[in-house]
Amino acid sequence: MRALLLLLGPFVALLGFVADVPVLSGLGFLLTFLGVLTALWHRHLFAGTRFRIALAERRLFPGEHTTLTIELENRKLLPLPWFEWQVALSDPLRVEGERLAAAAAPGFSFLRKAGTLGWYARARWRFALSSETRGYHQVGPAEVKSADILGLAPQTLPAPSALRVVVYPRVVSLPELGLPADRPFGDAKGRAQLFEDPLRVKGLREYRPGDPLRRIDWKATARLGELTSRVYEPSAARYLYLLLNVDTLPRSWEGYLADDLERTVTVAASIAAWAHEHRLPVGLLANGSLPDADRPLRLPPSASRDQLVRILEALAMVQPLTMQELAAVVRKESGRWPLGATVVLVASLVPDELAAEVVRLHGQGYRTAAVLTSERADPAQLGPVPVYRVLRLPALAGALP
Repeated sequence: MRALLLLLGPFVALLGFVADVPVLSGLGFLLTFLGVLTALWHRHLFAGTRFRIALAERRLFPGEHTTLTIELENRKLLPLPWFEWQVALSDPLRVEGERLAAAAAPGFSFLRKAGTLGWYARARWRFALSSETRGYHQVGPAEVKSADILGLAPQTLPAPSALRVVVYPRVVSLPELGLPADRPFGDAKGRAQLFEDPLRVKGLREYRPGDPLRRIDWKATARLGELTSRVYEPSAARYLYLLLNVDTLPRSWEGYLADDLERTVTVAASIAAWAHEHRLPVGLLANGSLPDADRPLRLPPSASRDQLVRILEALAMVQPLTMQELAAVVRKESGRWPLGATVVLVASLVPDELAAEVVRLHGQGYRTAAVLTSERADPAQLGPVPVYRVLRLPALAGALP
């Protein structure tokens, strides 16, 4: 259209001049002026224009809010006669007081606003963003559209990049789940003191007949001139391993039960938070996967400050698609676990092979327990392993921040 104006304007002006028709000449000059104006406007429309989105917090618990800030700034003399911006939001995200528009891409909606922006002006919008669904949610891509004063040839200016919001699973106190708050999985100072962790050396002592060769500290023996044995810390019971079975139906092609999965994840997150609060090194082993990952989820036990955050983020992003049976994962990984550690299975479905692995660990000296999150799981499968049931969760207001 701009090219047409630039071609048609001079022609009409020349025609009016030759025909001695001033009105026609004036129309030609007007069309030429509009053509030049729209061409320059189009070229410099987004020069000095900045469009950005920002989040106050990128990690939330269900029901919490964060502030989504959207800013459009025009740092030039040329105004934006009209604009419309839109931000794509993952469907689980909600914007307080706003109605979202449907998007062509499945799983997304649009937050949209329109208006005008003068020269050297800035507009800012703030929205309360929340979600009640755990997950790894997306804010963006975002873009703003505008055009010249005639609305010819609109242009699009994208925001730099999309943002991510991690919504943690709910964390509920153990009594609210019906679990004992005081030593829910046995006495932390009981029989585990019979076991030693060969990775944690407490000190040295003289060699005693019957000490295995691997206990002997050969450097200390050479230095002292007599056989010296290592003394290990009896710390195995301080480790808590969470086993999370993501499967909710016997066959993967049947899909999954969303309520059972969310209840199972919530229980696992709550136990991890309890362990962290009591300064127990806690780890996570699950047969679910993270987005774009091709292996089961494994987080070694740790009592560091960041461990609970790592576990909650992993649980927030865990998918119902399983890489392999949890029993096979446990069989492979349990050889690395110190004898006497606490192992807690959280599952809505307990296949026979998985039950056999947990019973095996119990027989080998591990402190074991199981928390079943559906009525379909049979406690009799687990034999001597203590079993708890959590069949419902408290209202969302009962979640801990």
